[in-house]
Amino acid sequence: MADVYTGTWLEANLEVAEGRIAYLGPRAPLLGPSTQRVAAQGLYLVPGYIEPHAHPWVLYNPLSLLEALVPQGVTALVYDDLLFRNRLGAEGTLSAIQQLRALRLPARVFFATRLAPQSLFLEGEEGFPLEALPLLEDPSVALTAEITRWPRVVAGEEELLSGILQAHRAGRRAEAHGAGASYSKLVALAAAGLDADHEALTAEEILDRLRLGFWTMLRHSSLRPDLPTLLENLPLPSSPRLMLTTDGAAPSFYVKEGFPGLLKRASSWSGPLQALRLATLNPATFLALDGFLGGIAPGRLADFLLLEAPDAFAPLAVYVGGQLVAQEGRLLEALPPLPWKYPPLTFAQAPFGDPTRYLLGEAPILRLENAVITRPASGSSEAIAAFLLDPRGRWRVGAWIEAFLPGLEGFATTFTAAMGLLVLGKDPKAMALAAETVAKMQGGFAWTKGDQVIWAEPLPLWGYMVSGPFTQAVAVEERLWKLAAEVGYPHGDILYSLLFLTCDFLPDLRITPRGVWEVKKGRAVSVPEAF
Repeated sequence: MADVYTGTWLEANLEVAEGRIAYLGPRAPLLGPSTQRVAAQGLYLVPGYIEPHAHPWVLYNPLSLLEALVPQGVTALVYDDLLFRNRLGAEGTLSAIQQLRALRLPARVFFATRLAPQSLFLEGEEGFPLEALPLLEDPSVALTAEITRWPRVVAGEEELLSGILQAHRAGRRAEAHGAGASYSKLVALAAAGLDADHEALTAEEILDRLRLGFWTMLRHSSLRPDLPTLLENLPLPSSPRLMLTTDGAAPSFYVKEGFPGLLKRASSWSGPLQALRLATLNPATFLALDGFLGGIAPGRLADFLLLEAPDAFAPLAVYVGGQLVAQEGRLLEALPPLPWKYPPLTFAQAPFGDPTRYLLGEAPILRLENAVITRPASGSSEAIAAFLLDPRGRWRVGAWIEAFLPGLEGFATTFTAAMGLLVLGKDPKAMALAAETVAKMQGGFAWTKGDQVIWAEPLPLWGYMVSGPFTQAVAVEERLWKLAAEVGYPHGDILYSLLFLTCDFLPDLRITPRGVWEVKKGRAVSVPEAF
Protein backbone atom coordinates (compact mmCIF):
# COMPACT_ATOMS: atom_id res chain seq x y z
CA MET A 1 0.00 0.00 0.00
CA ALA A 2 1.19 3.55 -0.80
CA ASP A 3 1.47 5.60 2.38
CA VAL A 4 1.61 9.07 0.85
CA TYR A 5 1.81 10.63 4.32
CA THR A 6 5.25 9.16 5.11
CA GLY A 7 6.42 8.32 1.60
CA THR A 8 6.71 4.57 2.19
CA TRP A 9 5.15 1.32 1.01
CA LEU A 10 3.40 -0.83 3.62
CA GLU A 11 1.87 -4.27 3.80
CA ALA A 12 -1.51 -3.90 5.46
CA ASN A 13 -5.11 -5.02 5.57
CA LEU A 14 -7.82 -2.48 4.79
CA GLU A 15 -11.40 -2.47 5.99
CA VAL A 16 -14.15 -0.31 4.51
CA ALA A 17 -17.53 0.47 6.05
CA GLU A 18 -20.20 2.92 4.91
CA GLY A 19 -17.99 4.24 2.13
CA ARG A 20 -15.07 5.14 4.41
CA ILE A 21 -11.90 3.43 5.52
CA ALA A 22 -12.58 1.88 8.91
CA TYR A 23 -9.28 0.17 9.61
CA LEU A 24 -5.78 0.03 8.20
CA GLY A 25 -3.12 -2.15 9.76
CA PRO A 26 -1.57 -5.57 10.32
CA ARG A 27 -4.34 -7.52 12.07
CA ALA A 28 -6.49 -9.99 10.20
CA PRO A 29 -9.66 -8.46 8.74
CA LEU A 30 -12.90 -8.66 10.66
CA LEU A 31 -15.34 -10.62 8.54
CA GLY A 32 -19.10 -10.40 9.00
CA PRO A 33 -21.83 -12.36 7.21
CA SER A 34 -22.17 -9.69 4.49
CA THR A 35 -18.51 -8.74 4.21
CA GLN A 36 -17.10 -8.68 0.71
CA ARG A 37 -13.49 -9.76 0.67
CA VAL A 38 -11.04 -8.68 -2.06
CA ALA A 39 -7.73 -10.54 -2.22
CA ALA A 40 -5.10 -8.08 -3.41
CA GLN A 41 -1.90 -9.78 -2.36
CA GLY A 42 0.86 -8.92 -4.82
CA LEU A 43 -0.96 -5.77 -5.99
CA TYR A 44 -0.38 -2.16 -4.98
CA LEU A 45 -3.08 -0.13 -3.30
CA VAL A 46 -2.88 3.64 -3.93
CA PRO A 47 -5.21 6.61 -3.36
CA GLY A 48 -7.48 7.67 -6.21
CA TYR A 49 -6.03 10.38 -8.42
CA ILE A 50 -7.33 13.95 -8.27
CA GLU A 51 -7.56 16.25 -11.32
CA PRO A 52 -7.55 19.76 -9.78
CA HIS A 53 -8.10 21.78 -12.98
CA ALA A 54 -10.47 20.44 -15.65
CA HIS A 55 -12.47 22.18 -18.39
CA PRO A 56 -15.39 19.82 -19.06
CA TRP A 57 -16.44 21.17 -22.45
CA VAL A 58 -13.64 20.40 -24.96
CA LEU A 59 -16.05 18.45 -27.22
CA TYR A 60 -16.71 16.03 -24.34
CA ASN A 61 -19.24 17.09 -21.70
CA PRO A 62 -19.13 17.00 -17.88
CA LEU A 63 -20.40 13.42 -17.75
CA SER A 64 -18.70 11.90 -20.77
CA LEU A 65 -15.29 13.08 -19.54
CA LEU A 66 -15.75 10.67 -16.63
CA GLU A 67 -15.82 7.80 -19.13
CA ALA A 68 -12.22 8.59 -19.98
CA LEU A 69 -10.76 9.66 -16.65
CA VAL A 70 -12.34 7.34 -14.08
CA PRO A 71 -10.99 4.12 -15.66
CA GLN A 72 -7.60 5.87 -15.65
CA GLY A 73 -7.82 6.20 -11.87
CA VAL A 74 -9.19 9.74 -11.45
CA THR A 75 -11.73 9.57 -8.63
CA ALA A 76 -12.12 13.32 -8.00
CA LEU A 77 -12.17 16.25 -10.42
CA VAL A 78 -12.55 20.02 -10.21
CA TYR A 79 -14.61 21.43 -13.09
CA ASP A 80 -14.40 25.01 -14.32
CA ASP A 81 -17.91 26.52 -14.34
CA LEU A 82 -17.22 28.96 -17.22
CA LEU A 83 -19.79 27.70 -19.73
CA PHE A 84 -22.47 27.33 -17.09
CA ARG A 85 -21.90 30.91 -15.97
CA ASN A 86 -21.92 32.20 -19.55
CA ARG A 87 -25.10 30.39 -20.51
CA LEU A 88 -27.06 30.10 -17.26
CA GLY A 89 -25.81 32.90 -15.03
CA ALA A 90 -25.03 32.45 -11.36
CA GLU A 91 -28.43 31.16 -10.22
CA GLY A 92 -28.69 28.67 -13.07
CA THR A 93 -25.14 27.48 -12.43
CA LEU A 94 -25.92 26.83 -8.78
CA SER A 95 -28.97 24.81 -9.80
CA ALA A 96 -26.90 22.82 -12.32
CA ILE A 97 -24.27 22.01 -9.68
CA GLN A 98 -26.95 20.83 -7.27
CA GLN A 99 -28.55 18.62 -9.94
CA LEU A 100 -25.20 17.03 -10.72
CA ARG A 101 -24.57 16.36 -7.03
CA ALA A 102 -27.86 14.44 -6.85
CA LEU A 103 -26.69 11.91 -9.45
CA ARG A 104 -24.96 8.64 -8.73
CA LEU A 105 -21.57 9.14 -10.35
CA PRO A 106 -18.38 7.04 -10.40
CA ALA A 107 -16.28 9.99 -9.20
CA ARG A 108 -16.50 13.04 -6.95
CA VAL A 109 -17.07 16.21 -8.97
CA PHE A 110 -16.25 19.63 -7.55
CA PHE A 111 -16.35 23.04 -9.20
CA ALA A 112 -14.19 26.12 -9.49
CA THR A 113 -16.31 29.24 -9.95
CA ARG A 114 -15.26 32.25 -11.97
CA LEU A 115 -14.84 35.71 -10.50
CA ALA A 116 -14.64 37.18 -14.00
CA PRO A 117 -15.35 35.91 -17.54
CA GLN A 118 -12.56 34.44 -19.62
CA SER A 119 -13.09 37.01 -22.41
CA LEU A 120 -15.02 40.26 -22.49
CA PHE A 121 -18.04 40.69 -24.73
CA LEU A 122 -19.67 43.84 -26.03
CA GLU A 123 -22.49 43.32 -23.54
CA GLY A 124 -20.03 43.45 -20.62
CA GLU A 125 -19.77 40.82 -17.92
CA GLU A 126 -23.29 39.48 -17.48
CA GLY A 127 -23.33 36.41 -15.26
CA PHE A 128 -20.27 37.44 -13.28
CA PRO A 129 -21.39 40.05 -10.74
CA LEU A 130 -20.15 39.70 -7.20
CA GLU A 131 -23.73 38.84 -6.25
CA ALA A 132 -22.83 35.43 -7.72
CA LEU A 133 -20.47 34.71 -4.85
CA PRO A 134 -23.06 32.69 -2.91
CA LEU A 135 -21.81 29.93 -5.22
CA LEU A 136 -18.80 29.80 -2.93
CA GLU A 137 -21.04 28.58 -0.12
CA ASP A 138 -22.08 25.47 -2.05
CA PRO A 139 -20.26 22.36 -0.79
CA SER A 140 -19.38 21.30 -4.36
CA VAL A 141 -17.57 24.57 -5.10
CA ALA A 142 -14.00 24.07 -3.92
CA LEU A 143 -12.32 27.29 -5.10
CA THR A 144 -12.49 30.17 -7.56
CA ALA A 145 -11.34 29.48 -11.10
CA GLU A 146 -8.43 30.98 -12.97
CA ILE A 147 -8.46 34.75 -13.50
CA THR A 148 -7.25 35.05 -17.08
CA ARG A 149 -6.91 38.82 -17.17
CA TRP A 150 -4.62 38.93 -14.17
CA PRO A 151 -3.36 42.48 -15.02
CA ARG A 152 -6.69 43.72 -13.66
CA VAL A 153 -5.74 42.22 -10.29
CA VAL A 154 -2.30 43.82 -10.43
CA ALA A 155 -3.98 47.14 -11.25
CA GLY A 156 -6.07 46.81 -8.08
CA GLU A 157 -9.51 46.45 -9.64
CA GLU A 158 -11.82 46.65 -6.66
CA GLU A 159 -14.38 44.09 -7.80
CA LEU A 160 -11.80 41.36 -8.34
CA LEU A 161 -9.97 42.09 -5.10
CA SER A 162 -13.27 41.98 -3.25
CA GLY A 163 -14.09 38.65 -4.90
CA ILE A 164 -10.75 37.15 -3.84
CA LEU A 165 -11.36 38.37 -0.29
CA GLN A 166 -14.84 36.87 -0.17
CA ALA A 167 -13.47 33.57 -1.49
CA HIS A 168 -11.00 33.48 1.39
CA ARG A 169 -13.72 34.34 3.88
CA ALA A 170 -15.68 31.36 2.56
CA GLY A 171 -12.62 29.14 3.12
CA ARG A 172 -11.93 28.77 -0.62
CA ARG A 173 -8.69 29.31 -2.49
CA ALA A 174 -8.41 31.67 -5.46
CA GLU A 175 -6.56 30.65 -8.60
CA ALA A 176 -4.59 32.80 -11.03
CA HIS A 177 -3.92 32.36 -14.73
CA GLY A 178 -0.52 34.01 -14.68
CA ALA A 179 0.52 33.39 -18.27
CA GLY A 180 3.42 35.70 -19.07
CA ALA A 181 3.51 37.26 -15.59
CA SER A 182 6.96 38.51 -14.57
CA TYR A 183 8.29 37.92 -11.08
CA SER A 184 7.21 41.39 -9.95
CA LYS A 185 3.70 40.80 -11.29
CA LEU A 186 3.56 37.41 -9.52
CA VAL A 187 4.47 39.21 -6.30
CA ALA A 188 1.49 41.50 -6.81
CA LEU A 189 -0.83 38.55 -7.53
CA ALA A 190 0.31 36.80 -4.36
CA ALA A 191 -0.13 39.99 -2.35
CA ALA A 192 -3.67 40.30 -3.73
CA GLY A 193 -4.52 36.88 -2.28
CA LEU A 194 -4.26 34.57 -5.27
CA ASP A 195 -3.14 31.13 -4.12
CA ALA A 196 -2.40 28.99 -7.17
CA ASP A 197 -1.27 29.04 -10.78
CA HIS A 198 -0.86 26.51 -13.59
CA GLU A 199 0.89 28.67 -16.23
CA ALA A 200 4.58 28.06 -15.49
CA LEU A 201 6.46 27.16 -18.67
CA THR A 202 9.96 26.57 -17.23
CA ALA A 203 11.50 25.15 -14.07
CA GLU A 204 12.54 28.64 -13.02
CA GLU A 205 8.97 29.89 -13.36
CA ILE A 206 7.83 26.99 -11.17
CA LEU A 207 10.38 27.88 -8.53
CA ASP A 208 9.35 31.55 -8.64
CA ARG A 209 5.77 30.56 -7.93
CA LEU A 210 6.73 28.18 -5.14
CA ARG A 211 8.94 30.78 -3.48
CA LEU A 212 6.00 33.19 -3.48
CA GLY A 213 3.75 30.63 -1.79
CA PHE A 214 1.69 29.59 -4.81
CA TRP A 215 0.28 26.13 -5.15
CA THR A 216 1.73 25.27 -8.56
CA MET A 217 0.33 22.86 -11.12
CA LEU A 218 2.61 20.92 -13.43
CA ARG A 219 0.69 20.84 -16.68
CA HIS A 220 0.87 18.20 -19.36
CA SER A 221 -1.80 18.41 -22.04
CA SER A 222 -2.52 18.41 -25.74
CA LEU A 223 -1.88 22.15 -25.92
CA ARG A 224 1.05 22.28 -23.51
CA PRO A 225 2.92 18.95 -23.33
CA ASP A 226 5.29 20.66 -20.92
CA LEU A 227 5.99 18.10 -18.22
CA PRO A 228 9.34 16.70 -19.46
CA THR A 229 10.74 20.24 -19.88
CA LEU A 230 9.34 21.38 -16.54
CA LEU A 231 10.85 18.46 -14.66
CA GLU A 232 14.21 18.49 -16.43
CA ASN A 233 15.70 21.25 -14.28
CA LEU A 234 13.44 21.03 -11.24
CA PRO A 235 15.33 20.05 -8.07
CA LEU A 236 14.33 17.29 -5.69
CA PRO A 237 12.81 16.72 -3.20
CA SER A 238 9.46 17.61 -4.69
CA SER A 239 7.53 20.46 -3.05
CA PRO A 240 4.26 19.52 -1.32
CA ARG A 241 2.71 22.44 -3.23
CA LEU A 242 3.16 20.82 -6.65
CA MET A 243 0.30 19.07 -8.45
CA LEU A 244 -0.39 17.45 -11.82
CA THR A 245 -3.08 18.59 -14.24
CA THR A 246 -4.18 17.92 -17.83
CA ASP A 247 -5.82 21.38 -18.03
CA GLY A 248 -8.76 20.50 -20.27
CA ALA A 249 -6.85 18.49 -22.86
CA ALA A 250 -8.27 17.53 -26.23
CA PRO A 251 -10.14 14.17 -26.26
CA SER A 252 -7.36 12.35 -28.13
CA PHE A 253 -4.87 13.22 -25.38
CA TYR A 254 -6.80 11.13 -22.85
CA VAL A 255 -6.80 8.20 -25.27
CA LYS A 256 -3.11 8.40 -26.13
CA GLU A 257 -1.62 9.36 -22.77
CA GLY A 258 -4.17 10.29 -20.14
CA PHE A 259 -3.62 10.77 -16.44
CA PRO A 260 -1.45 7.66 -15.99
CA GLY A 261 0.93 9.15 -18.55
CA LEU A 262 1.46 12.20 -16.35
CA LEU A 263 2.29 10.00 -13.38
CA LYS A 264 4.65 7.89 -15.47
CA ARG A 265 6.58 11.00 -16.53
CA ALA A 266 6.67 12.35 -12.98
CA SER A 267 7.81 8.98 -11.66
CA SER A 268 10.86 9.02 -13.93
CA TRP A 269 11.86 12.27 -12.19
CA SER A 270 11.00 11.60 -8.55
CA GLY A 271 10.06 7.93 -8.17
CA PRO A 272 6.56 6.40 -7.90
CA LEU A 273 5.63 7.56 -4.40
CA GLN A 274 6.54 11.18 -4.99
CA ALA A 275 4.67 11.07 -8.29
CA LEU A 276 1.62 9.71 -6.48
CA ARG A 277 1.73 12.60 -4.04
CA LEU A 278 1.50 15.03 -6.99
CA ALA A 279 -1.81 13.42 -7.96
CA THR A 280 -3.30 12.58 -4.55
CA LEU A 281 -2.29 14.17 -1.26
CA ASN A 282 -0.99 17.45 -2.69
CA PRO A 283 -4.14 18.39 -4.64
CA ALA A 284 -6.36 17.18 -1.79
CA THR A 285 -4.47 19.47 0.60
CA PHE A 286 -4.69 22.34 -1.90
CA LEU A 287 -8.46 21.90 -2.03
CA ALA A 288 -8.67 21.66 1.78
CA LEU A 289 -10.13 18.17 1.32
CA ASP A 290 -7.21 16.16 2.71
CA GLY A 291 -9.32 15.12 5.71
CA PHE A 292 -11.44 13.14 3.23
CA LEU A 293 -9.38 12.55 0.09
CA GLY A 294 -5.83 12.11 -1.10
CA GLY A 295 -4.60 9.33 1.17
CA ILE A 296 -5.46 5.92 2.60
CA ALA A 297 -6.14 6.21 6.31
CA PRO A 298 -9.03 5.60 8.72
CA GLY A 299 -11.83 8.12 8.32
CA ARG A 300 -10.96 8.96 4.72
CA LEU A 301 -13.35 8.25 1.89
CA ALA A 302 -12.63 4.83 0.45
CA ASP A 303 -11.43 6.03 -2.97
CA PHE A 304 -8.49 3.90 -4.04
CA LEU A 305 -6.94 1.98 -6.90
CA LEU A 306 -5.25 -1.37 -7.40
CA LEU A 307 -2.08 -1.26 -9.51
CA GLU A 308 -0.09 -4.14 -10.96
CA ALA A 309 3.22 -2.49 -10.02
CA PRO A 310 4.33 0.66 -8.18
CA ASP A 311 4.90 2.50 -11.46
CA ALA A 312 2.10 0.89 -13.48
CA PHE A 313 -0.22 3.83 -12.99
CA ALA A 314 -3.07 2.62 -15.21
CA PRO A 315 -5.19 0.84 -12.58
CA LEU A 316 -6.51 -2.68 -12.70
CA ALA A 317 -9.44 -1.62 -10.51
CA VAL A 318 -10.94 1.69 -9.35
CA TYR A 319 -12.94 1.99 -6.13
CA VAL A 320 -15.03 5.00 -5.08
CA GLY A 321 -16.61 4.90 -1.65
CA GLY A 322 -15.50 1.28 -1.41
CA GLN A 323 -17.48 0.33 -4.52
CA LEU A 324 -15.79 -1.06 -7.62
CA VAL A 325 -16.62 1.44 -10.41
CA ALA A 326 -14.07 0.63 -13.13
CA GLN A 327 -11.98 -2.37 -14.03
CA GLU A 328 -9.26 -2.93 -16.61
CA GLY A 329 -9.91 0.36 -18.39
CA ARG A 330 -13.71 0.52 -18.48
CA LEU A 331 -16.58 1.75 -16.36
CA LEU A 332 -18.73 -1.01 -14.90
CA GLU A 333 -22.01 0.93 -15.04
CA ALA A 334 -23.43 3.28 -17.63
CA LEU A 335 -23.48 6.92 -16.67
CA PRO A 336 -26.83 8.57 -16.00
CA PRO A 337 -28.22 10.97 -18.61
CA LEU A 338 -27.25 14.61 -18.41
CA PRO A 339 -29.43 16.26 -15.77
CA TRP A 340 -29.59 19.65 -17.47
CA LYS A 341 -31.50 21.07 -20.38
CA TYR A 342 -29.10 22.79 -22.73
CA PRO A 343 -31.10 25.42 -24.62
CA PRO A 344 -29.90 25.48 -28.23
CA LEU A 345 -27.94 28.45 -29.45
CA THR A 346 -30.12 31.02 -31.14
CA PHE A 347 -29.10 32.66 -34.39
CA ALA A 348 -30.89 35.68 -35.80
CA GLN A 349 -32.53 35.66 -39.22
CA ALA A 350 -29.38 37.25 -40.60
CA PRO A 351 -27.69 36.80 -44.02
CA PHE A 352 -25.11 34.29 -42.82
CA GLY A 353 -25.32 32.59 -46.23
CA ASP A 354 -24.54 35.75 -48.24
CA PRO A 355 -21.04 35.47 -49.78
CA THR A 356 -20.67 39.25 -49.98
CA ARG A 357 -20.51 39.35 -46.19
CA TYR A 358 -17.20 37.47 -46.30
CA LEU A 359 -15.29 39.78 -48.61
CA LEU A 360 -12.29 41.15 -46.73
CA GLY A 361 -10.13 44.00 -47.94
CA GLU A 362 -7.58 45.87 -45.90
CA ALA A 363 -7.58 44.48 -42.36
CA PRO A 364 -5.13 43.58 -39.59
CA ILE A 365 -2.87 40.62 -40.36
CA LEU A 366 -1.79 38.16 -37.72
CA ARG A 367 0.30 35.02 -37.78
CA LEU A 368 0.00 31.94 -35.60
CA GLU A 369 3.44 31.28 -34.12
CA ASN A 370 2.24 28.11 -32.45
CA ALA A 371 -1.16 26.63 -31.71
CA VAL A 372 -2.35 29.68 -29.76
CA ILE A 373 0.18 32.54 -29.78
CA THR A 374 -0.22 35.16 -32.51
CA ARG A 375 1.99 38.00 -33.73
CA PRO A 376 1.44 40.88 -36.16
CA ALA A 377 2.40 39.99 -39.73
CA SER A 378 2.84 41.70 -43.09
CA GLY A 379 0.74 39.44 -45.29
CA SER A 380 1.32 36.58 -47.73
CA SER A 381 -0.50 34.42 -50.25
CA GLU A 382 -1.05 31.83 -47.51
CA ALA A 383 -3.24 34.16 -45.45
CA ILE A 384 -6.89 33.26 -45.04
CA ALA A 385 -9.75 35.54 -44.10
CA ALA A 386 -11.24 35.23 -40.63
CA PHE A 387 -14.48 36.71 -39.36
CA LEU A 388 -15.99 36.65 -35.90
CA LEU A 389 -19.73 37.13 -36.23
CA ASP A 390 -22.38 38.02 -33.71
CA PRO A 391 -24.97 35.19 -33.73
CA ARG A 392 -27.60 37.94 -33.48
CA GLY A 393 -26.40 39.27 -36.80
CA ARG A 394 -25.43 42.73 -35.56
CA TRP A 395 -21.67 42.94 -36.20
CA ARG A 396 -18.59 41.32 -37.66
CA VAL A 397 -14.84 41.60 -37.01
CA GLY A 398 -12.42 40.61 -39.74
CA ALA A 399 -8.69 39.89 -40.03
CA TRP A 400 -6.19 38.01 -42.17
CA ILE A 401 -4.39 35.02 -40.64
CA GLU A 402 -1.14 33.39 -41.72
CA ALA A 403 0.30 29.99 -40.74
CA PHE A 404 -3.07 28.54 -39.84
CA LEU A 405 -5.07 26.72 -42.55
CA PRO A 406 -3.48 27.97 -45.79
CA GLY A 407 -5.43 25.72 -48.17
CA LEU A 408 -8.84 26.23 -46.56
CA GLU A 409 -11.81 27.26 -48.70
CA GLY A 410 -14.51 27.48 -46.05
CA PHE A 411 -15.09 26.59 -42.40
CA ALA A 412 -17.28 27.84 -39.56
CA THR A 413 -17.67 26.96 -35.89
CA THR A 414 -19.15 28.06 -32.58
CA PHE A 415 -16.22 26.48 -30.71
CA THR A 416 -14.77 29.86 -29.78
CA ALA A 417 -13.79 31.66 -26.57
CA ALA A 418 -15.85 34.66 -27.64
CA MET A 419 -19.19 32.79 -27.76
CA GLY A 420 -19.60 33.87 -31.39
CA LEU A 421 -19.50 32.33 -34.87
CA LEU A 422 -16.00 32.04 -36.33
CA VAL A 423 -15.83 31.83 -40.14
CA LEU A 424 -12.56 31.08 -41.94
CA GLY A 425 -11.38 30.56 -45.50
CA LYS A 426 -10.35 31.91 -48.90
CA ASP A 427 -13.58 31.41 -50.85
CA PRO A 428 -16.46 33.70 -49.79
CA LYS A 429 -19.03 31.26 -51.26
CA ALA A 430 -17.62 28.34 -49.28
CA MET A 431 -17.39 30.50 -46.16
CA ALA A 432 -21.01 31.59 -46.51
CA LEU A 433 -22.17 27.99 -46.93
CA ALA A 434 -20.23 26.94 -43.82
CA ALA A 435 -21.64 29.81 -41.75
CA GLU A 436 -25.19 29.13 -42.87
CA THR A 437 -24.80 25.41 -42.11
CA VAL A 438 -23.61 26.04 -38.55
CA ALA A 439 -26.38 28.59 -37.96
CA LYS A 440 -29.01 26.08 -39.11
CA MET A 441 -27.50 23.40 -36.80
CA GLN A 442 -27.53 25.96 -33.95
CA GLY A 443 -23.88 25.34 -33.24
CA GLY A 444 -21.10 23.03 -34.35
CA PHE A 445 -18.54 22.61 -37.14
CA ALA A 446 -19.02 22.91 -40.90
CA TRP A 447 -16.26 22.37 -43.49
CA THR A 448 -16.98 23.33 -47.08
CA LYS A 449 -15.36 23.28 -50.49
CA GLY A 450 -16.97 25.33 -53.22
CA ASP A 451 -20.69 24.66 -53.03
CA GLN A 452 -20.30 21.38 -51.10
CA VAL A 453 -20.49 20.68 -47.36
CA ILE A 454 -17.62 18.25 -46.85
CA TRP A 455 -18.35 17.74 -43.15
CA ALA A 456 -20.92 19.07 -40.71
CA GLU A 457 -21.03 18.13 -37.04
CA PRO A 458 -23.54 19.68 -34.63
CA LEU A 459 -22.41 20.51 -31.10
CA PRO A 460 -25.83 20.52 -29.46
CA LEU A 461 -24.62 21.39 -25.98
CA TRP A 462 -24.13 25.16 -26.20
CA GLY A 463 -22.06 24.92 -29.37
CA TYR A 464 -19.10 23.30 -27.60
CA MET A 465 -19.96 19.73 -26.66
CA VAL A 466 -21.36 16.56 -28.18
CA SER A 467 -24.23 14.93 -26.35
CA GLY A 468 -23.00 11.38 -26.84
CA PRO A 469 -20.26 9.29 -25.24
CA PHE A 470 -16.58 10.17 -24.99
CA THR A 471 -15.84 8.12 -28.09
CA GLN A 472 -18.01 10.52 -30.08
CA ALA A 473 -15.89 13.46 -28.94
CA VAL A 474 -12.77 11.56 -29.99
CA ALA A 475 -14.25 10.83 -33.43
CA VAL A 476 -15.18 14.49 -33.98
CA GLU A 477 -11.68 15.63 -33.09
CA GLU A 478 -10.13 13.02 -35.38
CA ARG A 479 -12.26 14.20 -38.31
CA LEU A 480 -11.37 17.82 -37.65
CA TRP A 481 -7.66 16.97 -37.45
CA LYS A 482 -7.77 15.05 -40.73
CA LEU A 483 -9.38 17.94 -42.60
CA ALA A 484 -7.09 20.52 -41.00
CA ALA A 485 -3.98 18.51 -41.92
CA GLU A 486 -5.15 18.26 -45.53
CA VAL A 487 -5.16 22.06 -45.86
CA GLY A 488 -1.81 22.55 -44.14
CA TYR A 489 -2.47 23.10 -40.44
CA PRO A 490 1.10 23.22 -39.00
CA HIS A 491 0.61 23.30 -35.22
CA GLY A 492 -0.12 20.91 -32.34
CA ASP A 493 -3.70 21.47 -31.21
CA ILE A 494 -6.38 22.43 -33.72
CA LEU A 495 -9.13 22.66 -31.09
CA TYR A 496 -7.30 25.23 -29.00
CA SER A 497 -6.20 27.15 -32.10
CA LEU A 498 -9.88 27.65 -32.89
CA LEU A 499 -10.93 28.29 -29.31
CA PHE A 500 -8.26 30.83 -28.39
CA LEU A 501 -8.15 32.76 -31.65
CA THR A 502 -10.98 34.86 -30.21
CA CYS A 503 -9.82 35.16 -26.60
CA ASP A 504 -8.39 38.41 -25.23
CA PHE A 505 -5.81 37.17 -22.71
CA LEU A 506 -3.00 35.63 -24.81
CA PRO A 507 -0.53 37.49 -27.02
CA ASP A 508 -0.76 39.27 -29.28
CA LEU A 509 -3.53 40.08 -31.77
CA ARG A 510 -6.94 38.49 -31.23
CA ILE A 511 -10.24 38.63 -33.10
CA THR A 512 -12.73 39.64 -30.40
CA PRO A 513 -16.21 41.18 -30.17
CA ARG A 514 -14.51 44.51 -29.44
CA GLY A 515 -12.47 44.35 -32.65
CA VAL A 516 -9.02 42.99 -33.42
CA TRP A 517 -7.49 43.37 -29.99
CA GLU A 518 -3.85 44.08 -29.16
CA VAL A 519 -3.61 42.20 -25.87
CA LYS A 520 -0.43 43.61 -24.38
CA LYS A 521 -1.48 47.21 -25.00
CA GLY A 522 -5.13 46.60 -24.12
CA ARG A 523 -6.51 48.35 -27.18
CA ALA A 524 -8.42 47.66 -30.37
CA VAL A 525 -6.57 48.07 -33.67
CA SER A 526 -9.85 47.69 -35.55
CA VAL A 527 -13.47 47.98 -34.47
CA PRO A 528 -16.54 45.88 -35.22
CA GLU A 529 -18.54 46.82 -38.29
CA ALA A 530 -22.18 46.20 -39.10
CA PHE A 531 -22.86 42.73 -40.47
